[in-house]
Amino acid sequence: MYKYWSHKEISLLKKFYPKLIVRELAKMFPNRTKATIVVKALSLGLPSAKLWQPEENNVLHKHFAEASEEKLLKLLPKRSWSAILAQGERLALKRKTDKPRLKVNEDYFKKWSLNMAYILGFIFADGNITEITHNGCSDKLAFGLHRKDIDILRKIKRELSAEQALSKSGKYIHFSVYSQKIVDDLKLLKVSYRKSLRRSSQENIPNIPQKYIQDFIRGIVDGDGSINFDKRGYPRLSICGRKKIMTFIRNHFLSRFNIYSKIAQAKYYGKKYNLFYIAYRSNSAKTLINYLYNNANLYLERKFKLAKRCLETEIKERKNYTKEENQTIRQFYHSLPRDKILSMLSNRSWSSI
Repeated sequence: MYKYWSHKEISLLKKFYPKLIVRELAKMFPNRTKATIVVKALSLGLPSAKLWQPEENNVLHKHFAEASEEKLLKLLPKRSWSAILAQGERLALKRKTDKPRLKVNEDYFKKWSLNMAYILGFIFADGNITEITHNGCSDKLAFGLHRKDIDILRKIKRELSAEQALSKSGKYIHFSVYSQKIVDDLKLLKVSYRKSLRRSSQENIPNIPQKYIQDFIRGIVDGDGSINFDKRGYPRLSICGRKKIMTFIRNHFLSRFNIYSKIAQAKYYGKKYNLFYIAYRSNSAKTLINYLYNNANLYLERKFKLAKRCLETEIKERKNYTKEENQTIRQFYHSLPRDKILSMLSNRSWSSI
């Protein structure tokens, strides 16, 4: 038997149907089924809480990114905060003003310092920024390293004054900070999303003040560099990365120390990759390692120990070389490519030089 709706019920339905889902409305009308509630609302021409109107979506497109929670609730009085966030996610919108749930110095990358330059270089090598559109979250800065290198993540966390915890996953340690301000500042410093997928032509180097280049490069070396020793116990320094970054580092070493390296493209089973490297050895490597790590404030402990061992290595003079050959090597080793040096020393191999 049909039950007529009272004026009170109709008044409540008009007030709450646009705001609440039917499941919640059924609690307000215990004598009505969900189906009868929907039918009555349709007969009254009431908009459903599930259906967002075009004008509401326009408000979100205009204000979702930067308006406060209080302002959005005033602009959309029929919507709850969770409903606004959910609709923003469906529209692929992103909040930009949300503060991180845990404290972090969001202004850290606004001003150059020795440690800031180091961390920026480390991000270029082993960090990443990720675009997030889930539930109104900010984008994130993230690191993932082997557990043996946990010390540098602890230092970076302390430097950023971050409350975010390090997390362990098997052999790896992860550290993430959700902050739109930090990510936006890093983008201004030429850090880009999804580094592994971008083309070389899309790379850019930030405009680094001269006095911070040393720390920036050390950050890259700690992330994507290698310090080791050849069979004679002489040091070797190699760095890998994108071509523009390798060119920047090679040119800096060349202009400051007159030490040259060819930029080589990485290959694997004959296939070329969008990855390049530069390499130095013996006295050249020792000079550069001393430049990068002597009196360094922020560094990866494992690389620092190798650097210290390198600086303690004594490199002996070449034996069985004529006076003219040694003079040629001293004069041109840092400034000329390998092929030209070999042409001057026709009876010598590069490995012996």
